[in-house]
Amino acid sequence: MRDLPPLKALRVFEACIRLGTFTAAARELNVGQPAISHQIQALENDLGLTLFERNGGVTTPTADALAYHARITAALADIATATRSLRERAKGPSLTLGTYPGLAMFWLMPKLANLRNRDSDLSVRVVTSERDQHISMDSVDCAILFGDGHWNGMEARLLIPEAVVPIAAPSVATKLVSLSIGDMFMQGPLIHLDDPERRWFNWNDWKSRRAPHAIRAAPGIEVSNHGIAIHEALLGHGIALGWRGVIDDLVSSGLLVELDHEPLTSERGYYLVGPEKFMKSHLGSELLAALSAKAIPIVT
Repeated sequence: MRDLPPLKALRVFEACIRLGTFTAAARELNVGQPAISHQIQALENDLGLTLFERNGGVTTPTADALAYHARITAALADIATATRSLRERAKGPSLTLGTYPGLAMFWLMPKLANLRNRDSDLSVRVVTSERDQHISMDSVDCAILFGDGHWNGMEARLLIPEAVVPIAAPSVATKLVSLSIGDMFMQGPLIHLDDPERRWFNWNDWKSRRAPHAIRAAPGIEVSNHGIAIHEALLGHGIALGWRGVIDDLVSSGLLVELDHEPLTSERGYYLVGPEKFMKSHLGSELLAALSAKAIPIVT
């Protein structure tokens, strides 16, 4: 056992090689980049050789680092598998799933009732964050994330293709019924999503495709996530952009109204993301079946 290096440093090293950069490793491990550099330095000191060549802000693994990584990867995977197995035996059947607050509130939680009905002994834990980098795949069994279907080292199954339409409460929709979609855009009020990374469709995208001749956007409010946007729309505070699939039950129950028949679409969508072993497991299959089944209606 004396020959083992510091295990925390080893975990950081594995992430740096697998992800390609210190920055990506810091994001996955939810630490600052100086902490990554510190752990790599500790491992280099323990081994007595250089693992990464530093050239300005660029770090490149040495041949020794790549050879070392190739030999330890399988061992680390075996340790993770054995540890997970013991944890699962200790706590009984369980599922930890990460996703976004709005998706959890208006789509996921009703559908998880389907899974609980299939296995009443199953313990389900849902963790949420507005940003992908705050959902650590090391701490969840799987996640429902928005993207193009490609996550490094993970498998993905499409759940909801991206199709976005303006939505509002019936009281707001009634006032807008005689307006063109361009006038609706200018009259509002619009509910905007604060999205500095520009990951999601926004009102400017909708204007360019559906109302290019509209002069200006109506004043409105800005919120931090889709869940709040939908909630504000339900309260009659304005027009939000809603994702078909997520809002279907709210529309079919009459709580929200789609204000345009033609959605904005893309190749992106919401995906169930997890390691291959989870996707092929009994629990993974049960979860996919539950997410694909008709959800228990929302009671308001």
